[in-house]
Amino acid sequence: MPANSTEDKILHSDEPEISELNAELYRASSDRRINNRVKEADETRFAYWSGQTSDGRKHTSNQQKQVHPWEGASDSRILLADEYCDFYVSLLDGADTRCALNVNPVEAADATNAAGIQIYMGWLLNTWLAPSWEDELELVKQYTAQYGWSGVHTTWNRSYQNVPKTLTLESLGKFMGIEGDSVTESLPAILAQQSDFLVDVMLTQSPGLKKSEIKARIKELGDNGTTTIDTPAIVADHPEIVALKPYSEILFPPETRGIQRARMVFRRDSYTVAELEDYANASDWDSEWVDEVKKTAGQDNRWWDRGVSSVARTAAQVSDGQNMVEVVHAYSRRLDKDGVPGVYQTIFSPFHDRSSNGSESYAKHELVTEAAGKYPIDVFTRERTSREVIESRGIPEIAATWQSEYKAQIDMLFDRSNLETLPPLKVPLRYGNRISIGPGKQISEQRPGDISFMDPPKKGPDVALKNIEAIEIRGDRYFGRPNPALEQMTSQLKQQAQVNRWLRFKGSLIRNVWEQVQRFGSDKEFGEVTGTGQPIPKDSQKYNFALSYDIRELDSEFTQKQLKAVSEIIVPQDVAGSIDRRKLVEVQLRAINPTFPDMLMVNQDQANQAMFNEVRQEMAQMALGNQPNLVENDPTAEAKLQFAQQIIESNPKYQEQAGSDEQFQELLQKYFQNLQMSVMQKQNAQIGRLGVQPNA
Repeated sequence: MPANSTEDKILHSDEPEISELNAELYRASSDRRINNRVKEADETRFAYWSGQTSDGRKHTSNQQKQVHPWEGASDSRILLADEYCDFYVSLLDGADTRCALNVNPVEAADATNAAGIQIYMGWLLNTWLAPSWEDELELVKQYTAQYGWSGVHTTWNRSYQNVPKTLTLESLGKFMGIEGDSVTESLPAILAQQSDFLVDVMLTQSPGLKKSEIKARIKELGDNGTTTIDTPAIVADHPEIVALKPYSEILFPPETRGIQRARMVFRRDSYTVAELEDYANASDWDSEWVDEVKKTAGQDNRWWDRGVSSVARTAAQVSDGQNMVEVVHAYSRRLDKDGVPGVYQTIFSPFHDRSSNGSESYAKHELVTEAAGKYPIDVFTRERTSREVIESRGIPEIAATWQSEYKAQIDMLFDRSNLETLPPLKVPLRYGNRISIGPGKQISEQRPGDISFMDPPKKGPDVALKNIEAIEIRGDRYFGRPNPALEQMTSQLKQQAQVNRWLRFKGSLIRNVWEQVQRFGSDKEFGEVTGTGQPIPKDSQKYNFALSYDIRELDSEFTQKQLKAVSEIIVPQDVAGSIDRRKLVEVQLRAINPTFPDMLMVNQDQANQAMFNEVRQEMAQMALGNQPNLVENDPTAEAKLQFAQQIIESNPKYQEQAGSDEQFQELLQKYFQNLQMSVMQKQNAQIGRLGVQPNA
């Protein structure tokens, strides 16, 4: 068979081709570079090996061979790789917590829409989708740390649940356009004559019901004037991401260079029988296929995924899949009959590819229109040493030998401690094994000096301790974990590189979620959340989603110096008003505590409205003869002056009172002078630093 025959057959066919997909799935899973890779990564991270005991000691009975150096010697579980994995995940978690999302418009005219998108996406990700968003992102980080890469599937989750609804003759009459007193008289006869038509109509509304059930409901409606029928109601309607475990939940052909260039991508999943029924109803899966694949529950072809449970610490598969039905979602690039390329999704079972009549059996096969020509699956890699995704190494793969060296030193220290605390006894051969020692015991010597403790090893533990320190320095330097023996800049450079890589990927995920919102989201919800009342902007190419975080912000002293430099040096020189003061305040609050901006800040429109209301209240109080509230060095003085003039110009009564009421005139003069003084003091401060008057 030609090497490219499989590729051509799938590429040039818009038919499912289940047998070919199954062959490609096997080829993807049998790549020699992934054989035992999951098992080895798990065993290293969770410190598992054959013959391991719960007491952390070596026993011949467990290892089925003579142990070294003696029975009961140390066999410690050293979790060095696990520590580095946790550090990596914590580093990215910290970046997630403190980074800021910026939605930047491509064109200046779209700045208002960009601000609304930023508000909406912040609400969607941090409120509506939480905590599932954070949970899936944590799995992405964990998988990446452990196996070197991870997949993420972005999709829209719209699911339904049947809700009982009361149906009366009157409500059915309105639906059919029959109203008035004749409804109760004419409808029963119509129900009897048009029952088949009504059954078809109700089936479209309640696809989960059977025809016999609907006919019974129609008869009950005709007899009693009322009945109850299950109607589908939306219970979930939102975007979602799903983290995919490498080599298990996501697979692709060995020659894949980039996920979007792959010939096909497989997402493996497992469903309960009840979930299969739900998908058959909500996602229009083939009902005959669903009935057949239920019989495959418990079958699992993940023979290459024999990892280690972090809890059970066994080499057996983490999940046996009992009572679960394996389903594969295959995404492939194909050409239709007219030669038009597209991404197709085929949902099938690796254990059931033919129906009873010999034709190909599958749940669904369709063109994925919502993906806009892309696979809805992305891949995040810990490193990029090759164009091939699976060449990215996980932390256990790198740190395995260091962990073994560390364990050897710890075991030697533990064994040495045992020798020094309770050394072996030296006794003549004639004593045999009759000596038994213990606190307060009497031991009889035939000759003085017959019994004595063996001298401990002459050399101290310094060599082992130095080896341990050297191993930690080596690992910390490589992975960027802070260590007093290393320069701070070395760690920061390593950390920043990993954070930048993660935030770039997360920004692309947020963009994918936004594209799903554009296709399936609610205009009403968008308008309510943003407070604009506007529909969802539909052009996805006009906005960029950027996340940024400086790892040095973890150093509070560095952060304080930065903020001080901006406030005392940069801001006073900003005579052109280039700095957005609101954004500056947001940055300052976020540097102090990432939650402060959401807790303390209002949007610009709300802030302006609050200031306007404050000035209007001052005007009303002065009109009544009350003294104004005078503020020293008011940073909002310029805006308040503008609002005050606007309020007076738009209120004829204030204008009349200002011309006839001397007290009101004096109060207004005092209020305006106070605001003008704040403006002058701000300008004087700039003149003192610049030597000239701003804007002169």
